[in-house]
Amino acid sequence: MHRLGTALAIALCLGSVACGPSRGRFGKPVHNPERVTVASPQVSDDAFSGAVRDLLASEPNSNERKLRLQGVVARQISRAAARFKQRDGDRALSSLYGAMYLVRSGELTTEMLGPSGYDALRSASAELAKKGDEGRARAVYEMLSRVAPSNEKADIKAHLDAISAWTRDTAGGGPMQIAGALESAAVTRLLLEPSKEARDDAVAKTVDFVEKAQAVRAARRTRGQQVTREEGLEAVRALDTGPTVLASIHIRNADAPAALAALDKPSFRDITRPELLRALQGVTENPEAERWLEVARVLRPQQRRRPEDEDFSRDGELLKVASFVAACEAYRLDSTSAEAATTVAAVLVELGMGEAAPAVLADAAKTQKDPRVVGLGLVLTMQAMGRALDADEIDGARRTFRAAAPLLAAGDAHKGKLQPPPARVFGMMGEIEIRDGRLAEATKLLAAALEREKTGGVLHSLARIDAHEGRGKQALDKLREALSLEDAQRDAPLRSELLLLTSDILREQGDMPAAKKALGDALRELAKARSAAGEPDDKARVERLIARALDRFGSSASAQKALDRALEAAPRDKRQAAATIGQMVSRAFVKGDLASARDALGRGLAADVGREDVVYYAMWVRALEKANTSAKTPADPTAERALAQAEADPRWIGRVAAFGTGKLKGDALLSAAKTAPQKTEALFYMALEKRSAGDAKGAEELLKQVATSPGLELMETAIAKDLLTPAARLSVGGPVPEVGLP
Repeated sequence: MHRLGTALAIALCLGSVACGPSRGRFGKPVHNPERVTVASPQVSDDAFSGAVRDLLASEPNSNERKLRLQGVVARQISRAAARFKQRDGDRALSSLYGAMYLVRSGELTTEMLGPSGYDALRSASAELAKKGDEGRARAVYEMLSRVAPSNEKADIKAHLDAISAWTRDTAGGGPMQIAGALESAAVTRLLLEPSKEARDDAVAKTVDFVEKAQAVRAARRTRGQQVTREEGLEAVRALDTGPTVLASIHIRNADAPAALAALDKPSFRDITRPELLRALQGVTENPEAERWLEVARVLRPQQRRRPEDEDFSRDGELLKVASFVAACEAYRLDSTSAEAATTVAAVLVELGMGEAAPAVLADAAKTQKDPRVVGLGLVLTMQAMGRALDADEIDGARRTFRAAAPLLAAGDAHKGKLQPPPARVFGMMGEIEIRDGRLAEATKLLAAALEREKTGGVLHSLARIDAHEGRGKQALDKLREALSLEDAQRDAPLRSELLLLTSDILREQGDMPAAKKALGDALRELAKARSAAGEPDDKARVERLIARALDRFGSSASAQKALDRALEAAPRDKRQAAATIGQMVSRAFVKGDLASARDALGRGLAADVGREDVVYYAMWVRALEKANTSAKTPADPTAERALAQAEADPRWIGRVAAFGTGKLKGDALLSAAKTAPQKTEALFYMALEKRSAGDAKGAEELLKQVATSPGLELMETAIAKDLLTPAARLSVGGPVPEVGLP
């Protein structure tokens, strides 16, 4: 019955559009949020989160949407271009995808690509060529042709012709495989190129794919005609997923009536999922938030549980985007809908627009009064902040935190009923500010976290700041309080870190007996934690802490064994490997042990740790090599080669490497530093250069600046402090307590 009524449903719906005053084709929002930004073709970074939220609330085809879309997309494309320049290809592509997923067929203009459009698209074409993604590559070249200089048009056309030929030639031998390859390429092109031409091509290729599959099925049933396994699999895919893909092509543009009409054809009626038809009929007849959410649920790609379940693996991204667009429509019609807001916000985080996620969730959090909604909003906020931190985009994390102010206020109103609590978000932002050397701002944020929830972790961070700034007594008071709290009682590694910091402060104050006792207590806790650690990263962290404690006891050989165990615990985890190798090289540098430093650098290269980490390790090794003038020490080009390979990197790390190879002077390195941590690093490496040149006094003056700089998180700061400390005071002396370590 549902299939027989499809045409009638469309006719009724179109009739209501013409004469019905209440809803119209796009529906009437039940909650139209107050705009927080001006509709403008220019959007700043600071206004971006509100601009995205206001764009999502704008009615389709309205002048407001056109203005907002141009501003948001241009800003996002400029971010993609910047991320390409930072050699973060995957994140840059995600950002470009995010910009295009907001645009619907017929909306793309040259102005929308913005001043960075050419650079972003040119970089994307190179990145997609590496991945062999012909559908998206074609989309990029089609858009690039809009903004490229005239002398590049012929080259772009040659690329487009080559992509078409490649798609045909690599599809396989049979007609089903060729049709399937053309369908997949057309669909992926549509994802990134929101043009009418791309939409029409995707529709035509999908219809052709399904009709060929039906011909194969008919030939088998009537004449017993057999096909190869590969042809058969493609035919099954077309019949299973074709209708959903065809509907998704239209829902990609929020066009439910077109999706319903496309399925009301003889070749699709009998193979379309009933639940998909019902959802499309519902939203076509009555475009409201809940109906759009039903479309989003039906289209959301599901993991296959049984062999007979539909396999959307090749078209999964289209379904994901169509589901996102349907959720965006639900959000436009009701921004207080928890499901719509959380669905949209989660995808924004994935697509490099995470700072907009808290703004999108604000209305739902304020209206629903449901702690689960606020809690999920805080989770997404922390995810967005974490992604910004991973990309070294500290300002992006700050903007996300600021955008989360309504969520945090709603969280405070729930008074302890949330997971995670607002205190966790304040604490995370405090840690980010510590990393960026803004200790005053970090202190305020950590204090705000402490007001909301007293935890050992936050007290530890505040104690670190106190200790770094010479407030030893206040630091010890905080550490004693932290040790009494529940989270420190449960978390042995945290408790160990509290005790290690306590020992270091007491050692610096000259109270060796008390320092030794705290260090012994830390080692006992770590021995217990080592036995209990289950996950590889937990094991690696504990072993590194054990190495720190053993080094403070003066047991260097045992500390090295602990670091060896740390590296063995998580050999495929590059973050853990980088942290372990960094500890190996830095301790060897402080001890003046060139052989061990070289060995650790080699292990870092073997572990394929990131270029940023390798450059720093190589800088420390080169400094030791310059200081070691013994003819007995064999030459080793590893460190110099690692620096030479990185010196052309456009990021800060390239400047550091260029300084290490002698291509950049110290003053130029310092001038190139833009952040407090970068300035601290520049001073540190200038100090090492003075040490190598025999200027001990000049080196010491610079090291003192490094040791007292706000770069609390930097290994360079820790090394500088150790270099300024007399060797006799670097350890508390033995013996090491017997705690059952190997």
